[in-house]
Amino acid sequence: MNRQKLQEIYPDAFVQAVPTIDENYLSIAMENSFLWIPQKNLTQSEKELLQAISVPSATYVTSLDKEHSWYNSLFSNKPVPENKGSFRLIQVEFQSFEKNDLIALKKEIRTILPHTVELLFLSKNYGVIVEAFSEEALSMKELEGIFLALDSDFNSYTRLFSGSFHSFEKDFSQLFYEEEQLFLYELKRNTQNKVFDIASSSILFFIYYDVTKSYLMQSLFTEWFEAETIQIIAALWKMQGNVSSAAKELYMHRNTLQYKIDKFEQRTQLNFKKMDDLFLCYLLIRTFNK
Repeated sequence: MNRQKLQEIYPDAFVQAVPTIDENYLSIAMENSFLWIPQKNLTQSEKELLQAISVPSATYVTSLDKEHSWYNSLFSNKPVPENKGSFRLIQVEFQSFEKNDLIALKKEIRTILPHTVELLFLSKNYGVIVEAFSEEALSMKELEGIFLALDSDFNSYTRLFSGSFHSFEKDFSQLFYEEEQLFLYELKRNTQNKVFDIASSSILFFIYYDVTKSYLMQSLFTEWFEAETIQIIAALWKMQGNVSSAAKELYMHRNTLQYKIDKFEQRTQLNFKKMDDLFLCYLLIRTFNK
């Protein structure tokens, strides 16, 4: 399929590294990417024709992969296969690999991230890792180190977005869509960083987008916070992250507050020594604590 010709026919179409579940667009698999075409520009016949002649991604996402429940959970609004636990999505953009290299990379990732429950390569340069929560889950810094080592082994260059852990009960299609948008935003905006997460990406993103309409942000608020946690975040923000000052503000022993913070950070993979993480929490409680 000639992408240039399609873009001439549909001038509003644009290229992305990943497919979309946005109902306003039809994403067509190309050789190394996906072409997003506004649905309003297409007749039903055109949609069927484009889907029929698009480059099949079966070289990378096999028919078996498409039958996997997690593929359906991410792209077809189906429930996740597990009925307990929490999961995060790690999106990976990489240089084009041949099929044999992708197979070897999959094995390496499953070894390094043993709690991986699904690994889908959706194109030659984009994949999604679904990881179950564990106390040994790697931090953003640790993930960066791991993928630097993999880049060296495979003579490649990868960039990744580490999502937050979400309960199995959540709508992962919508969560994936929103985290995908954050990743795409960072890939366009930031050409230097290798690893991104929700906290660092949300600050600038939600300057331009209404945070109150974000399912992702609402979901994080309901999963992360209860009355006491909200009070702790408010005090930490007021005291610019200083635990001793926040403890005095809360009339709480410093060690008790530190223990509660440590438990919260372990559960959420946040680090309040990073102001981005504290700001995200403050943004959530100010927006959704009604």
